[in-house]
Amino acid sequence: MIAAPVRRCKKVFPVILFFATIVIVIIWRLFQIQIENEIHPRHIFRDNNQEEYIDKNGIKVVVGHYVGNPVHKIPNASYDMINKVNFNPKPEKGKNGVPVIVEPKDLLVMQQLFQINRFNLLASDQIPLNRSLPDFRRKKCSTLYKDFVTYPRTSIIIVFHNEAWSTLLRTVWSVINSSPKELVEEIILVDDASEREYLKKSLEDYIQNLPLKTRILRSAERIGLIKARLKGAREAKGEVLTFLDAHCECTIGWLESLLSVIKADRKTVVCPVIDIINDETFAYVKSFELHWGAFNWNLQFRWFTLGGREIKLRKNDATQPFNSPTMAGGLFAMDKKFFYELGSYDEDMNVWGGENLEMSFRVWQCGGKIQIAPCSRVGHVFRKSSPYSFPGGINKTLFSNLARVALVWLDDWGNFYFKFNELARNVKDAQNVTARKELRRRLQCKSFEWYLDNIWPQHFFPKDDRFFGRIRNVGENMCLIKPDRKVMSNQPMGLAKIEKCLVRIMACSGYNRQKWEYDNKTKELRHISNHKCLDVSESKKFTEGLVINDCNGKKSQQWSFDSVLWK
Repeated sequence: MIAAPVRRCKKVFPVILFFATIVIVIIWRLFQIQIENEIHPRHIFRDNNQEEYIDKNGIKVVVGHYVGNPVHKIPNASYDMINKVNFNPKPEKGKNGVPVIVEPKDLLVMQQLFQINRFNLLASDQIPLNRSLPDFRRKKCSTLYKDFVTYPRTSIIIVFHNEAWSTLLRTVWSVINSSPKELVEEIILVDDASEREYLKKSLEDYIQNLPLKTRILRSAERIGLIKARLKGAREAKGEVLTFLDAHCECTIGWLESLLSVIKADRKTVVCPVIDIINDETFAYVKSFELHWGAFNWNLQFRWFTLGGREIKLRKNDATQPFNSPTMAGGLFAMDKKFFYELGSYDEDMNVWGGENLEMSFRVWQCGGKIQIAPCSRVGHVFRKSSPYSFPGGINKTLFSNLARVALVWLDDWGNFYFKFNELARNVKDAQNVTARKELRRRLQCKSFEWYLDNIWPQHFFPKDDRFFGRIRNVGENMCLIKPDRKVMSNQPMGLAKIEKCLVRIMACSGYNRQKWEYDNKTKELRHISNHKCLDVSESKKFTEGLVINDCNGKKSQQWSFDSVLWK
């Protein structure tokens, strides 16, 4: 009778022992954790959220707790912060253009100050006004311009509105330190109704001791960049007008190479290569050199890859200036007499926007030219957004300016611009451009078609002798679409698509590998080099995208060119 229960106990005993062991281990571990977390008798709590203690290994530990605003709740900069100059340079900060790294403890203040000028003011205020910069020029540049004393002298005009003390004066000092004194007639600072206290008497006192003649012209009311530059130009005494933005840094040799071009041809407007000053770290970054200025259908300035002809010319001598269809407009030099002969700026344009294209078209169509001098390099702080207000609103200001450009200089392409830009179309009838059209007639300027054919033949605007419209695949009834992705040059480059169908697109170079021919009878798009046809992948998921195959007459290789009226 007893043997059976005993046998059963022997069978379940190992199970009971196993679970008992687990329970004991858990209890022991909990006890150990309690001991580890126990506050040591020498643990001290301080009032400023700091605590100190000696851990179980006898090591002193100090724990600090950050108490502040979350990043997404940055308080606005106060009036005192906006008007206080916190310039406190450190000799090694930003040296040779290296980035400035802000310490974690200063991140909140950094983000507060960032709102004022839309760049890292805290980093800028730590960089000396005369910091060293890298020389990104080609080696040959340093051997040129030995006769610079024979070049025309220039007035350097810098317009500012509520600019930061450190960026404005670093611009001025970079001009002073990198320019031969024999070439600078004066530096003119034009104050467009700044409200900052430090830009008033403090600035006037400071410039009195500069080694180059510097003066300030002030506007009592906000007049904008265009009219402020005109104010400076009227007062300038130099033979050449050189315009700079108020957050630039000039590098060695920048001025000689600009003025040498104007000495050779007074009707050339010349621009430097514009390097990048990072808006967050103020690192001086070399920009892509093989590009020139142009514009899109919205009349927005864009950098595009140089045309094949220009690249071939640069292979002979990469230090020589090269033509550019348009200029960015912030940094350039121009003979003063030619500036006024050509009509200076359109004085009925307001504040900022479009004036660079208006001048670019006017220069090329009326007998001048625009060039970029590779041996001239100037850094510019490129911001992701503007800190400035636009009196009357940005839409009314900007699109009124662009409407004036289109009405005066674009001929039939003006209608094209208004057709696809409603905001400009809404304000075009309010523009009185009689005086500017008379200027064009008096100067006997060429047509916009001449400009497209001769100055920017790589353009993507419609013409009577080229197709404009939709390219539709007959088999799929879908249209070819350019890629959304853009590279540094702003040109569409990458995968074009028919909805989800993909094919690689890149900037035009003029080589045969980029050329196609269209057969009106078969509706085939054949590649010039390999004689294969553009085709839609047989994959229903279009995972292979658009492809080129042997021509076979299938509908997937048939493309319909549907014209669209553009005038």
